[in-house]
Amino acid sequence: MSGALSGIIGMSMSMFMLVTVLVFQIMDIVWNTQVYGHQEFTQRIEERQATAIDVESTSDTTTDCLTYTATVANTGDTVVTDFTEMDILVQYTGSGENQVASRLVYTSNWTISMSPDSRDPNAWNPDETATITFTLLLALKDNTLGTVVVVTPQGVLDSSYFSCICAVSDTGYLSPTTQAADTGGDGDGFESDPTNAFADDASSATNVGGDGDRHRFYDYGISLKSSCGISGIEVRLDWWLSALGGGNSMDVELSWDGGTSWTAAKTDAVESTSERSAILGGSSDTWGRTWAAAELSDSNFWARVTTNGSGGLTYYLDWAPVKVYYAP
Repeated sequence: MSGALSGIIGMSMSMFMLVTVLVFQIMDIVWNTQVYGHQEFTQRIEERQATAIDVESTSDTTTDCLTYTATVANTGDTVVTDFTEMDILVQYTGSGENQVASRLVYTSNWTISMSPDSRDPNAWNPDETATITFTLLLALKDNTLGTVVVVTPQGVLDSSYFSCICAVSDTGYLSPTTQAADTGGDGDGFESDPTNAFADDASSATNVGGDGDRHRFYDYGISLKSSCGISGIEVRLDWWLSALGGGNSMDVELSWDGGTSWTAAKTDAVESTSERSAILGGSSDTWGRTWAAAELSDSNFWARVTTNGSGGLTYYLDWAPVKVYYAP
């Protein structure tokens, strides 16, 4: 009887010791987990406190109010390397009056680059400025503002407005990229090297003895926001003659419907045997009509140059660019 009792007591002690060991092991795991979690939390707090960004500016890169760039400075002490942990959030009114609030997806809807990026390539270091390019899911409504929020992996954020607002400006001189002879004169326009009129350089398009010849230039790549009004159009002709005399001049007409209709011609009648720049139109000259932004598209907007005279001279045209002035 005493032997059986001793056995039971021994087994109980063994079970107690086993349970005690297991309890201490579990407590140790819990303790280590809590310590690790506390350390990780403390490190994250320290990283968060050391992180700071500043969205310095935003600008649109397309005229359709879809793609923008945000210039963001890393003003803290934390290096950002895992861009997949960043968030780009946008809120705005879409072109169809839709209220949009969305998180953009890295590489699909937004990208980031540093310039210069000579220190730790592909890392956003302190004192470096990043350019974040983001594309909206729906176009921003004309003459409205949206908000973009940039969030670091540490949860630090800054925000800025982005807009689809037409400002008073001009396109600068835009060169044609397509040309074709038109009817008139002997029908061959600038028959020699007409594409030389695409650039301001030492080469020219040539029209030999082409009194009354006409030539079309188009595909200027003009693209404006639909909210922009056209305040003026300017055509520049860099041209000259082989000799003086004969009442020689150059005319320009503009089309808004792919050559079906044309404005009244504007003329430069100053003869010269050396290259000179003639400016036709200007910042407040709309060529006798009201223009819509869509009428300046490549499929609609054409310029037609006519060489006038009676002396059978050679006409040289080095460049035929267009500048469009616009305002809200």
